[in-house]
Formats: sequence, structure tokens, C-alpha cells
Amino acid sequence: MSNPYTGTVASALRKAQLLLQSSAQAGDTPLLEASLLEAAVVQLWRGYRGFLAEQGHQMQLGFATGAEPETAHALAHLVAQRGKFSAEANELVSLAENPDSWFAGLCGAWHRLWALSVSSATTSSPASGVQSVIPVRQLDDLGRSVATSDQPLTRERVQEWYQGLSELIQRQRAHSQEW
Repeated sequence: MSNPYTGTVASALRKAQLLLQSSAQAGDTPLLEASLLEAAVVQLWRGYRGFLAEQGHQMQLGFATGAEPETAHALAHLVAQRGKFSAEANELVSLAENPDSWFAGLCGAWHRLWALSVSSATTSSPASGVQSVIPVRQLDDLGRSVATSDQPLTRERVQEWYQGLSELIQRQRAHSQEW
């Protein structure tokens, strides 16, 4: 029986790889590079979520399309509910709980992607009485658009996350095939 999520995972990883390669060619256009890196983070997160669903399908956990597990903890909970054991799900939970793992960096970047920025530019101008709703950004700070000031989003960091996710998927798939 083929797994319907395997193609999603492969597609997301390939897109992330292509976005990383394109970001390396962005040259002196920091906005383009930041955009490509953010898009790579989206694809890595899509690959991770797809892999959770792939694992759940492989273990025949019986979730409906659209109700796939969104976290490693949700996957582990489904495994336990069905009275099964999965070393792979346990590894995913351990990875998610480790604040020093590559996954913690990816997870943080994903959450920062969706965080709304608030700027001092949202204060009313006394002269016009008009309130600006467009946040002000320093153009030389575009590489930090997803990360905090002490952890900029760099090609190297996103490449590390890509490698970590790719290796995890390959290792867990190989282990599953042994059984």
C-alpha cells in the first residue's frame, strides 16, 4: 500500500533545496535572499508536517485527510490511543522537546514567520493625525525578518535545518523498512 504523504514530503524537501540554491545566487539583493529563505522555512515546515502524516499513515493510525497530526506530541498521542508503540514517534517527541536541536531553530523560525511585528511607526503623527499601519524596517536588517536579533535567519542555518530534516526522514524511513 503506497503512502499518500510521501510525495508531499519529497516535494517540500526538493522545493526547500531549490530555494536554498536560489538564495545563494541572490547576490546583493537582501530582500530577495530573505524572501527565499523564508519560503524555504515554509517548505521545510510543510515537509515536517507531511512526514508526521506519513508516519501516522504508515502506522495505520486511521486519521482522516485534513485531520493529520500537527505535532510530534499529537502523533505520539494517536499512537498511544491505538495501543501501539513507535520508536520513531518517540524520537520525534524527543527532538521537539530538545531546545538545543536543529528542530528548535526551525520551529522558532516558523513561529516568528507568523508573528506580527509592532513598530513605533504605528503612533499617530501630531501634524496630520494619520496613523501609519505599515511597520518600519531597516533595509540592512532584512536577513533578520524571521529570526530574533541574536539568531538571524541565514542560509547556513536554513541549510542546517534542511540537512537535519532530510537525515531524520531518511533514517526513520530506513528503520521502518527493516520491520
